[in-house]
Amino acid sequence: MALPEDFAGGGMALFRFARTLADASTLDELEGAFRAGFGRLMAAPMYGFYALDTDRPQIEHNVAVNVSDVFVARYVRAMEVDPLLIESQATGGPVYNLDLMSEAEWLECPVYRDAYSTHNMRHVVEIPIINDGEILGALHCAASAPERNFADSDMSLAEAVAELLALSIRKIRKRDHRELALEQAVAALELTGTAVATSDPGAPELRLNQAARQLLSEIANGDELVHQLLVPPGSGWRFTRRAKVELKDGESAVLHAHSQSINGGGLVTVLELQRRHPGLDSSLLATLTPRESEVAVLVVEGLSDREIAERLCISRYTVHQYVRSIYRTLGVPSRVALTRLLLGARVPGR
Repeated sequence: MALPEDFAGGGMALFRFARTLADASTLDELEGAFRAGFGRLMAAPMYGFYALDTDRPQIEHNVAVNVSDVFVARYVRAMEVDPLLIESQATGGPVYNLDLMSEAEWLECPVYRDAYSTHNMRHVVEIPIINDGEILGALHCAASAPERNFADSDMSLAEAVAELLALSIRKIRKRDHRELALEQAVAALELTGTAVATSDPGAPELRLNQAARQLLSEIANGDELVHQLLVPPGSGWRFTRRAKVELKDGESAVLHAHSQSINGGGLVTVLELQRRHPGLDSSLLATLTPRESEVAVLVVEGLSDREIAERLCISRYTVHQYVRSIYRTLGVPSRVALTRLLLGARVPGR
């Protein structure tokens, strides 16, 4: 985005303002940055912006400086017939009320009588906040003094700020959507007792759910080892890494990490621990997933679905589904047949 030529002398101030807007990670932070900086750039007695809800045609977040709550409520009620708003959204550019009509016409305009007259706003500028053709909100400036008109340099500056707000709001929206999708995915995996680790750009620590913390606590140096498995390859958005590990009880196992990158950066990783079980047919266990193998071993130990669910911190329904999948994979009809097969005995009819 090029700086307005008429604002060349204040370019550094605009640059600093742009940095503070870009650093905002929430709409509340964006509001704070805007309130602190916009008044230093432009001598507008009254100003503000709003961001529209992404799902409904209404204002989600409104920022109004030096105006009353009564004005805001009246404007929201009358904004559908505001000729400035209608014109700015139609053209995609800034609109100054006295470029659109005479002062006499403005003072007789219904939206002036219904809202703008609350603060005797004789001069009003409306600029749409647009990104990739989508209207995200609007920036507005106003003055009541008859002699305070808005020059072309004011319009150019306000339009530049609207572009900065558009980029910031879009970034915040993407982050919100990504985090919501991530939370929903992790919550679904939580219900199945799956061990999940997530990383986020800029976050110094992994986020581990309870199942992941329990899994890594069983591995010697598990907290250090997991970071090695999360290093992405040179290309590809989905990858799997595995490593032989030593468990704290002295046994050996294989730790599997199935990772997938998410939009906007970050990684979601499902962790699975495949134990080695002396006395059981390892070639058959190898045909199962690590979690199925774990369930199969507990079946051989004589645990019920309820006991397996408690041991693995998952639901009885999930255990039941795992057992059915194990039966299908190994071609056995029952727990007894599964136990005989894994212990090396011949299973009739298999």
